[in-house]
Amino acid sequence: MPPVFTLACAIHVDFFEALEVMADKLATYPAGCLVLERADGTIGGYAVSHPYVKGRVPKLNHVLRGLPTEADVYYIHDIAIDPAARGQGHAEAAVLLLARQAREAGFTEMRLLSVNNSEGFWTRRGFAPVGNETVDVSSYGDGAIYMFQSL
Repeated sequence: MPPVFTLACAIHVDFFEALEVMADKLATYPAGCLVLERADGTIGGYAVSHPYVKGRVPKLNHVLRGLPTEADVYYIHDIAIDPAARGQGHAEAAVLLLARQAREAGFTEMRLLSVNNSEGFWTRRGFAPVGNETVDVSSYGDGAIYMFQSL
């Protein structure tokens, strides 16, 4: 966890999550957590995902305290790739792996919150803004976009 936390702090300067929050997500749903390990053993990226509920977004920097029993979508909480490892298809591969995990877990839809002007990345991967739901994204600041993809 410490190398993933260090990478998260470097990449998500405006979206801090404490180490214990990240560890909670891993403990809550390990099947939805991925790590990109470089040839030298260092961490080049990670992904965090888990079942959740349509129309809700986990608040930033809050522990999950378990998965909601009414979970009906597969939620991608974060994909982060070290700048030195970008442009090599790692984020795209992570999206495909998470989609497979979601299907295998019985979900027919993935959802996420696009931040840091990443809407274009997600749109190119088949996600679209959710237009008919009001979602509390206040902990993520202005510009956050709630998106979905049918599987």
